[in-house]
Amino acid sequence: MQIGTFVLNIELLIYLISGIVGVLAVRFRERGRPQKEMQISEAWNAVFIWLIAWKLSLFLFDPKGVIKHPLSLVFFSGGLRGVLLASIAAIAYLFLRNYRRAGGREAITVAITWGAGMASAAFFGFIVFDDAVGIIEYMGLAVAVTILAFLLSPSPKIASRWLGIALIAMMLGYTVLNSTGGNNVRMDQAAPDFELTDLDGNTIRLSDYRGKTVVMNFWATWCRVCQAEMPHMEKFYREQQNEDVVVLSINATSQERSSDIVGNYVDNEGLSFPIVLDKSGDVLKKYNVTAYPTTYIVNPSGNIRERYLGAVSYESLKKAAKLTDQGN
Repeated sequence: MQIGTFVLNIELLIYLISGIVGVLAVRFRERGRPQKEMQISEAWNAVFIWLIAWKLSLFLFDPKGVIKHPLSLVFFSGGLRGVLLASIAAIAYLFLRNYRRAGGREAITVAITWGAGMASAAFFGFIVFDDAVGIIEYMGLAVAVTILAFLLSPSPKIASRWLGIALIAMMLGYTVLNSTGGNNVRMDQAAPDFELTDLDGNTIRLSDYRGKTVVMNFWATWCRVCQAEMPHMEKFYREQQNEDVVVLSINATSQERSSDIVGNYVDNEGLSFPIVLDKSGDVLKKYNVTAYPTTYIVNPSGNIRERYLGAVSYESLKKAAKLTDQGN
């Protein structure tokens, strides 16, 4: 999400809000009980444990990359494996804390209440903000909401009633969003063609890659987030270049001190994907790039299928390229 020139990580925001929802779920369930404040405090601890484990999981799965680029811990995480690891750590913490005090049944109930509340909010957030959601996200939301409803309701009858109301509300919301076309005005529009030169002086056009999925990445050498993202771009390019997928890197040369700086950076980092120089800034204006990095996914037909603001991880790139290929 872009606010001016500032890019807010939607994934992190979703998980923060989801953690708060998990705490509120525990708070609602524990209302009127003597251990309420302690349970709420431990639920907050679980949120912090989850976020820390989620971020640090990157070091577990890619230690060399983190050692070389420590800022990766700020902009990236361990992906889906990190989410699973963080969830196990947080739920295990809640279970152990309550098991010692109240026994196994209460420990399981509190841990599941917190987990279901967080999962419900997280799945809902990704369904709203992520265009690449599938049946797994919808099924996950349905399961999490169902569990939460039965845990928080005084009787199964009331839980079923609220689930029915929620289902009707979601169906109405889905109908309204579809009728208005959503906010994805850039989706499926033809990507504006351009002609730029690479570091060796060769002319490259976007249309040269028609028939391939193009990951078009706008960046600058002075951008710290871009520096952390580059190893992910390189890894993705090396693994996907034989799969009709190409990374086209567009340097904001109009905002660099000189093109020599760009060449030196590319050599030092060992980048092998095509890099072109936007010396006039015209291409930046065409694509309305006001924050770095910004990445567009262009399908083989030459249409824009997705836009990412901020750093994009290797796993997200693979997912976007796969869905673009399927959607073509």
